[in-house]
Amino acid sequence: MCTSFIERRDSVFVAMNFDNNGMPFNLKKDLKSFVVFVDGGRGKYPSFGVNSDGTFINNLMVDSNGKGLYKRASKKVTHTSKLVGDVLDRIIEPDEINRYLENIEVVNGPDFSVHNMIVDRHGNVWVVEPGRGVICSPTKETPYFVMTNFSLCDYKESGELKGDGIDRYKTAKKLLDKPDNLDVGAAFQILEAVKQSSGEWTTSFSMVYSQKESSVYYCVNGDFKNISRHSFT
Repeated sequence: MCTSFIERRDSVFVAMNFDNNGMPFNLKKDLKSFVVFVDGGRGKYPSFGVNSDGTFINNLMVDSNGKGLYKRASKKVTHTSKLVGDVLDRIIEPDEINRYLENIEVVNGPDFSVHNMIVDRHGNVWVVEPGRGVICSPTKETPYFVMTNFSLCDYKESGELKGDGIDRYKTAKKLLDKPDNLDVGAAFQILEAVKQSSGEWTTSFSMVYSQKESSVYYCVNGDFKNISRHSFT
């Protein structure tokens, strides 16, 4: 059901496995952005990606707490998928993210419950969980940050890990705890360690963004031996 992490010790790397249950998806890439669109039954919407400014955003499934449910968009309300598009299209600029999230309610799309992770080029992180809240994690707070499919707001409040993706979360954290400086290859090794190969959800797309190289490395269907590269320069 997806795993994402950021490493921000010396350079910023953002990595993600898109675990899919058969939903159609496609990749759109150019010199402005690298975006994966997913069709969850109501048409294709941007699900995750990174733009040429180095801002990354995704949406990952999370258990609903009965709040943050769909409502019509307005000047005070936006949907998680629109948030993804607006960040990647730079309608919301990186230096406006804090102010934007303080002044708008982010809700889920119909029939979905997700949370978003936003990462700017400096490694600052925002986690947006409709109906729960927003977590801000500045670059210097931790050397890395991991998100899977349980609520990080609930975890921050209770200190208890509950929900889907705990094993993948623990595996990624254990590997990121190693003192070695991360590179693209090591990031893919972590993604391979947390990939899902059986069951309803299987790893369909994996990516690593290197801020220093201004490039995205990616592969499909868990084939970590065949890596492609997309450069923004």
